[in-house]
Amino acid sequence: MRLDDTIEFSETDLKEVFSLFTSSTAHELQQVDDPASEHYFERVDLMKEYELSYEKREFAVDALRAVFAFLQRHGYRLEKNGEILSLDGISKEFIE
Repeated sequence: MRLDDTIEFSETDLKEVFSLFTSSTAHELQQVDDPASEHYFERVDLMKEYELSYEKREFAVDALRAVFAFLQRHGYRLEKNGEILSLDGISKEFIE
C-alpha cells in the first residue's frame, strides 16, 4: 500500500473493532464471531452510549489490542522502518 492510499472503515468494521475492544478474554473473542452469541459483533449498536471505567493504561492496552487484532484478522501487515512486523502473536494478548 502506498502512503497516499486511504483505508476506509465501514460500519461493520467499526462494530468489529468495538467488539474486539470489549472482549478481553479468549472466550469472549470467540463469541465476537458467533452469530448465536449475544456478543456477536453485527449486533453492536454503535449509537448507544458506552461507559468506560478503566484506568487510562488499561484503556490504551485494550484499544491497541483490538486494533492489532482487527488488522491481523483482515490480512493487514505493519511496517516499521522498512521492516515488516508480524501480527500473528496478537491472539496471545487476549487474557484467558
